[in-house]
Formats: sequence, structure tokens, C-alpha cells
Amino acid sequence: MGNNNVCLGDIQNNVHRSGSPNTKWKREDLKSGSCVQTLIDKENTNFFKMVQCGPAIPYYRNEHSAQRWTQAIASTNQTDDIETTINLLYEKPEFEELVLLGPPKQYRWATWQALLTNGQSKLSYEKYLEYMPNDVKNILKDIDRTLVNHALFKHESCGQEQLKRILCAISNALPGVGYCQGMNFVCALTLIVSGCDEHKTFQCFMQMLTNEKHLLCFNFCHQMPLHFFFTKLIHYLIRKKFPKLNLRNVNDSLWISKMILSLFIYVFKIDDCIRCWDYLIARGMIRGIPELILGFIDVTYKQLEQFKEEDYGFNFQGYESSIIQFNVGELIYAAKQKHKIERQLISRLASKMRKSQPSQLLDLLCHFENVQTYKKHVEFYMKTIFDLY
Repeated sequence: MGNNNVCLGDIQNNVHRSGSPNTKWKREDLKSGSCVQTLIDKENTNFFKMVQCGPAIPYYRNEHSAQRWTQAIASTNQTDDIETTINLLYEKPEFEELVLLGPPKQYRWATWQALLTNGQSKLSYEKYLEYMPNDVKNILKDIDRTLVNHALFKHESCGQEQLKRILCAISNALPGVGYCQGMNFVCALTLIVSGCDEHKTFQCFMQMLTNEKHLLCFNFCHQMPLHFFFTKLIHYLIRKKFPKLNLRNVNDSLWISKMILSLFIYVFKIDDCIRCWDYLIARGMIRGIPELILGFIDVTYKQLEQFKEEDYGFNFQGYESSIIQFNVGELIYAAKQKHKIERQLISRLASKMRKSQPSQLLDLLCHFENVQTYKKHVEFYMKTIFDLY
């Protein structure tokens, strides 16, 4: 899955990149939203209707969620300014609960942005576009096969060019990770929901990769230790919560790995995936990804119970061919109410795994139980390895 052959722990501080200093990108190319206007001009369609995709609220509680959000927005007295409204709500203790209920479509990106970047240092996007990364060929190879049916990525000069720039900047910003297959899908979905704002997409994706709640850099680096940790955790909880589900002969690569590495983009409809990302960004990837997978098993258990090994391969190669039926609202409800993972469990499992297969990720996660200590360790690690903060 990965294209990297360097482990995070082997990277020295301020690694020099030997990529080409030449770039065809001009500053005006980086203007936010320019490609959206180009698409509107070319297609004469309501592109923003497509961009602001994803069901606004879970199906099982439409009225309750809409009422909660209406009341919360009205309480801010800032209904005409979306970012200000969300930043005011962000300070309230009920904000995470509102996000889990599902933000209104027009508030979704501001909500994600607040959760990911509020209180975080802003990185210079242009700085990381001053030269091409060494792995630019791998990026270019994957651009043409990223969400090819979405209008944004049908045009080389619009979404494809933006996606290429962001992935190049990510590779330069995190030289120990570089570009890895799977980043293209995660970045593409973030770009769609942002309304094609590549500057903010870069900032948010960097937080997904390096923030202590998410640490997706370990999902994409050499040996993918976060993916390995997730599979161990998920199988432990499946045995505990679904003891009759027979997965003995089912290879993880057929289903669980696809959900973990693509953040559900490979296997869910985009609408359902975006709704699940509300949960992931609010809850944090480290707990949110396994919780959602357990929630998915919960709401599809009767179907999975009938599956043979070959059925997993067929039904998880893309939502177009899948016969699995589920309601994304019920999935999120199950994850939230029945499958919350305690911080102590993360720490215990990381400490146990570290004895036989030590890694930098496990060194960090063994402190997960103590929020402040864990955060300090992650910040020190990111500054030492990547000089980000």
C-alpha cells in the first residue's frame, strides 16, 4: 500500500529534500475557489450543491438534530457569518455532541475546520510548494484514478491540479512519510467538502496527519503501524463483542484494511463517508476509526453472519457492487452509544504490543490514558522529527 521505505524514527530533524526547485505553479494558481468558478463557467451547473454533499443529519433523528442545531445557531446571534457562528459554538461544551448529530451542510466545512485547526499553528502552504518532491511520479500516477466520477476531478486544470499541489506540499512537509497511496482519496474528499479551498485543505489534512487526536501519518508511513494497531484492537473487540462472527479465514485486506486506510472512502458512498467523517473529526481518528468499524459490524451483523470469505472480497471492493445495506445514522448511533473505546484500553494494548513489536507510535500511545502527558509527547515528537510546531 505504501510507497515509502523510511521509518519515522529514522528521520533526522530538518531533512534536506533534493527535489526539483522548478515549479510551473504561479501564485494566482493557488487562489482559493478559482477552479470552482472555472467549473461553473464550463458546466453551467450548481457546483456548490455537489460540493456541499453528504446528508446534513443522520436519518434516524432528523427533527431532533435540526432542532438542536437551529437553537444553537440562534443562540450565537451570528447567523449571517458561518465561520464566526461555528467558532462561537466551538467554545461551548455541547459542540462535539452537535457535530455527532450532523451539522447542516452549509456549516460542515467550518465545523471540520474548527475541530482540526483551532488553536493550532498555521503552516506556510506556499513554502512547501517551492520544489517538487522526490515522489511526484507516484502522486501523478494516482491523480488520474482519484474519485474519477466526481465533477471536480474530471477536469485536469481544476480539482486534479489542486489535488496534485496539496499532495506535493504534504510530501515536502513530512519527508519521513512522503506520499503514500490512499492519501489521494483522503485529501480529495477534504478538498470537496472545503469548497475547493486548497490552502485550508492543506492545513486540515496536516492536522489529520500530525495532531494527537488523529496521527494519520502513522497510517501512511513505512510498515503502517497505526493500521497494524487498529487491526489488533478491532479483532480484540470483535472477539469480545461479536464472539459468534466467524472471521477465521477472512483476510483483513479484503475489508477492515480498506476501511482503515481510506477512511471508508473505498467502501462507502461519498454521502455516507462524509457523514462518518463528522464522527471521525469530532471523536478523533485513533478512537473514531475502530468505533465506526465496530458500529458498522453491529448494524450489518445479520448480513455479515451469512458471508463466506469470497463475499467479503466482493462486497468491499466498492459500494457499487456491494449488497450490504445499512443506515449511516444508525451506524454512527451504534458507534457512539455501544462501542466507545476508553483511553485506558488504548494505553494497555499499546504497552502490551510494544514489548514484542516496538514502534514510535506505540511509545506515544502507551501514554494515551493521560491526556496531558500524551499530548506533550506527541508535540515533542512532531517538533523533533518534522519541526512543525
